[in-house]
Amino acid sequence: MPILSSRHYDDNTISLILKQVVDAINAGGIGGPTGPAGPTGPAAGTAGPTGATGPTGSNIGLQGPAGSIGPAGATGATGPTGATGWTGPQGAPGITGPTGPYGGGITGPQGPAGQGPTGPTGPTGTASSTGPVGPLGVTGATGAAGATGPTGSTTTFLFVAPTADPHIVNAVWNNAGVLTVSAG
Repeated sequence: MPILSSRHYDDNTISLILKQVVDAINAGGIGGPTGPAGPTGPAAGTAGPTGATGPTGSNIGLQGPAGSIGPAGATGATGPTGATGWTGPQGAPGITGPTGPYGGGITGPQGPAGQGPTGPTGPTGTASSTGPVGPLGVTGATGAAGATGPTGSTTTFLFVAPTADPHIVNAVWNNAGVLTVSAG
């Protein structure tokens, strides 16, 4: 993540920028020589004034109220952080070792082709003859035409089963997609 750079940081941004710089330095990888250590800030702020002493209690054993506590001293300023030292040059790569010998075996020579004699050719078979065709049979007489059946209705009928049991013996109804015969 890049760190924003400016000559005029506002008071709300400077602490975030300083934290990003310190985190980047602690992570390493920033080049440059190491600068001298910054001066140490004051060890502690000045002590606050001592609170007023409470009144002395009576002689009958009661203690008076405690005095108020003085304000805390201001925190001293933190000294500037020195720059991170530079990273040394990268070493030269080591030499590559020699390649080992080839470990595969040698292929032997190809053997000679077979030299057996070729057998004799067999005799050619005789062609078979086709027998004579028999005579055609007599054609039978044509039967009489049958009577024409009655013509069906040209109207269509679509049966839709009810979806509730009609309570009529042997009546069909649609029980969730299954046709069921009513018991009455």
